[in-house]
Amino acid sequence: MTRPTRPHGVRRRAFLGTLLAAALAVPLAATSVGAAPGVTAVTSPAVVVDAGTKHQTIRGFGGMNHPLWIGDLTASQRATAFGNGTDQLGMSVLRIWVSDDRSQWSREVATAKAAIDRGAIVFASPWNPPASMTETATVGAPQGAGTLYQAETGSTLRSAAVRSEHTGYTGTGFVDFSAASGASMQLDNVSIGTAGTKNLAIRYALGSTTARTLDVYVNGTRALTGVTFNPTGGWASWGSVQVQVPMRIGGNTVRLETTGTEGPNVDSVRVTGWVESTGKRLRHDKYADYAKHLNDFVAFMKSNGVDLYAISVQNEPDYAHEWTAWTPTEIQTFMRDHAGSITTRVIAPESFQYTKSVSDPILEDPKALANMDILGAHLYGTSYADFPYPLFQEKGAGKDLWMTEVYYPNSTMTSGNAWPESLSVARHIHHAMADAEFQAYVWWYIRRGYGPMQEDGTLSKRGYAMAAFSKYVRPGAVRLEAESEPRQGVYVSAYRNTDGKIAVVVVNQNNASVTQPLSVKGATASKVSSYTTDATRNLAPRTGIAVSGGAFTATLPAQSVTTFVVEG
Repeated sequence: MTRPTRPHGVRRRAFLGTLLAAALAVPLAATSVGAAPGVTAVTSPAVVVDAGTKHQTIRGFGGMNHPLWIGDLTASQRATAFGNGTDQLGMSVLRIWVSDDRSQWSREVATAKAAIDRGAIVFASPWNPPASMTETATVGAPQGAGTLYQAETGSTLRSAAVRSEHTGYTGTGFVDFSAASGASMQLDNVSIGTAGTKNLAIRYALGSTTARTLDVYVNGTRALTGVTFNPTGGWASWGSVQVQVPMRIGGNTVRLETTGTEGPNVDSVRVTGWVESTGKRLRHDKYADYAKHLNDFVAFMKSNGVDLYAISVQNEPDYAHEWTAWTPTEIQTFMRDHAGSITTRVIAPESFQYTKSVSDPILEDPKALANMDILGAHLYGTSYADFPYPLFQEKGAGKDLWMTEVYYPNSTMTSGNAWPESLSVARHIHHAMADAEFQAYVWWYIRRGYGPMQEDGTLSKRGYAMAAFSKYVRPGAVRLEAESEPRQGVYVSAYRNTDGKIAVVVVNQNNASVTQPLSVKGATASKVSSYTTDATRNLAPRTGIAVSGGAFTATLPAQSVTTFVVEG
């Protein structure tokens, strides 16, 4: 991803990331409730941490090192990033760059080795394949979350019926075509705000052993002939086909019609924007060579003492203004046919805005999904409402879900120590863990004016906000059930570490202090320590908090983040 100080075109990319984040981030003053600092604390409803109800396993928190673009971390900065002592970040994940130029690979070794020596895991992301594998082409990508239209509602059916005997559908059922030709399902009111090409993601199941086809009509005119739907392996196994069609502003009709081969069962159609541009793409006849290129990087790092935990297929394939673009179908094809040859864990697709239509085809293709170990996503401009991913929860058993890059809420070079703005970092991490259920949270540049570490190697306020999680929620911790927002402006998440200690991280965005009762169910709690960061303090410790029957009451300072470490 292009960032400030990278040579050409960097300001444009950084501005977009800032604009997207700022557009969705409400100023703290607007979201705060209660009186000004110093007034009597308000009381929040009690929160019970249920140690018996477990959620995702945490891999860690970390950031990116890019020696070519901004210079390598120094030895002392590596210790600050990956050590877990006083005024250290406690990071346990490092992201590095896979250059398309092999002569640059050695730049990644020193910091990666230092991270591993301190117990961190290292993964790598490429921006481009080698130039010999790419070509210039018109590339397109879906834009935004779009609108989901269930096949069984708001539709006109002809020789088709709503059924529900097969599992795995969304909504209340699916549409089954009952005639080989001329059977149709029409969405009667597809509302479009801007005329132009739109992407249709058609979710379907096909239990036959041969492909079937449908024609696609928009506003009564046939837009596509013979769209192929391949077998999904069963009538309860759902896949996705994405096609592009023109639409007008306002209401539209979209009709799917059988053409002689009957049709698949159709569950839903998601309509999103579609943006095309002339850019770089991996040649389709070079997919196997590209997999070997990634394996060569894995082998190079291993020969230099760095055993990579995972490697990504592509950084931000859907925002490829200065690097290589992939369509969702191209990513799906590579994952299905070539990712199985990669010799370490595979991350995909690293969409820049966690756009689900980029990753849905992988989840809905059993062979592609089998070759994906980690679903990676970026959160640039992603609203909290779009953090949950039901399809991943349905399909992703045994797979990890990582947030592999973000800066938040902006990339202003002097923003690292701004308070209370930096407190929004802690809230962002909270939602990433509690709502999205990510297992890793990875910042962009570790050392930057807007990053967790300042250019002089000291922690920023953003860094201390992140450290409320990274220092006390260690790799292997399991998130526990707890009321996520007991009171407006108060956010709670809890984690049980492998040593049995429970870390409860509480963000108070209110302008007033808050009295917060907390208790632990299903585990012994006899000792509690806390670490608070606010406008004037950085991880300020407190011990001797009174505990009775596994319960304690804490005062959360105004505009603060506090980590409570609970021991048996």
